Amino acid sequence: MRTPLRATSGGRVTSAGKTGRAGKVLLSGVLAICLAGAMAVPTLPAEAAKPKPPVIPSKAAVERAKQAAASKAAQVGAIERQLAAAAARLEQLGVQSGIADEAYNGAVYRLQQAKAEAAAAAARAAEAQKTLAAQRQQIGRFAAASYQGGGDVAKLAPLFTAEGPQELLDSAGTAHSVSAAMQGSYLRFTATEVMTNLFKVQADQAVVKVKKATDEAAKAKKAAEAAEAAQSAAVTAIGVQRKQSIAQLATLQNISVQVAAQRQRGLEELARQRAAELAARKAAELKRRIAAREAAERRREAAEAAREAAQKAREEREQQKQNQDSGKKNPPKRHKPTPPRDNDGGNDGGSHGTRRGAQAAIDFAMRQLGDMYLWGATGPNRWDCSGLTQGAWEQAGVQLPHYSVAQYEQIRHIDEDELRPGDLIFWSLDPNDPGTIHHVAMYLGNGRMIHAPRTGKPVQIDSVYYWEPPDFFGRP
Repeated sequence: MRTPLRATSGGRVTSAGKTGRAGKVLLSGVLAICLAGAMAVPTLPAEAAKPKPPVIPSKAAVERAKQAAASKAAQVGAIERQLAAAAARLEQLGVQSGIADEAYNGAVYRLQQAKAEAAAAAARAAEAQKTLAAQRQQIGRFAAASYQGGGDVAKLAPLFTAEGPQELLDSAGTAHSVSAAMQGSYLRFTATEVMTNLFKVQADQAVVKVKKATDEAAKAKKAAEAAEAAQSAAVTAIGVQRKQSIAQLATLQNISVQVAAQRQRGLEELARQRAAELAARKAAELKRRIAAREAAERRREAAEAAREAAQKAREEREQQKQNQDSGKKNPPKRHKPTPPRDNDGGNDGGSHGTRRGAQAAIDFAMRQLGDMYLWGATGPNRWDCSGLTQGAWEQAGVQLPHYSVAQYEQIRHIDEDELRPGDLIFWSLDPNDPGTIHHVAMYLGNGRMIHAPRTGKPVQIDSVYYWEPPDFFGRP
């Protein structure tokens, strides 16, 4: 048996110990490398792995997917149409409420007219009754005086009975016995009695008319209130429907509700911009036509002024020649002064306003910008359409009724290309019937106008064509 190295001697033991530890470390490293190498060697399968077969949808599955996509697209389109229809419905309700509001203004206007007519008829009837009573007394005094004097006129005593006057005139003998003065008095009495009865009938009819107008005004008020309530309810209901529809769109399109709402707002803004572009083109065309007409009018006025100047020169030459022939120094004929032109604030061809008056009306209307609409309101901080134009033109000294139809009836009618700032623009249900007018605005120039649109909106400036084309035009 070999003795261990460490047992031979101390120095060798030390050397042999170091060598042994190094050998152990080396052996351990070799074993580790071998083990790692063994683990790194892949195990080869008996045969290579096969790839998985691809998933191929059937024709039926593809068709179902197409149908689902088409259904989603159809649902999206339907919801978008619902949103557009809801917006149109709100606009329609706004128009209907405006029509009902102006119908109420019309009913109130007719009631005021009926009351004024009734008061005038009652005053006429009362005055006629006083005149009749005075004439009756005069005839009575005349008859009494004749009776006391024993004359034939004493036979006029039947005048004091209800049927006496007619019986008296029916009697030929009595008629011949009545003096001419008495006959004249009685004939006047008879005529006054006829007129008095007529005035009484008119007064009674006026009272009936007032009652009818009062009932119509009450009905119109209820209709206006119902239209306003319907519009208000629709605003709330359609607002809820809008949110729900946008949420459905978001689900169908796999986007967030915020993105869907933003997209819808963008689509609506795009539609508004397109409508505004169309209105701007129409307004530009209106501006061009107005400018062309004004230019033609200026040329006509210049030609007329030239003709007047030439005529005046001819008359002066003829007058000078006559003076020379007769040896007299007659003064030249005086010419009637030409009325001031419409464009300098004077005569405007029959209307009551002027350019300066129109500016006063415009300035007043502009100060009301932002005031909210209120049906039946005439200020100072709430207005309906005819209330605003009435208040504006009142600043120019022009009194207009609080009713768009009556406003058109009482002003000068003009063509669209005659419009100038301050003129009034009207919309109607029937473009051939001004009696169906239901909205009025004031023209500002450059195709723009100021008006009180409808409930929920303030006094604002819009294009003349922001809505439907206007039908009638007038100048206060």
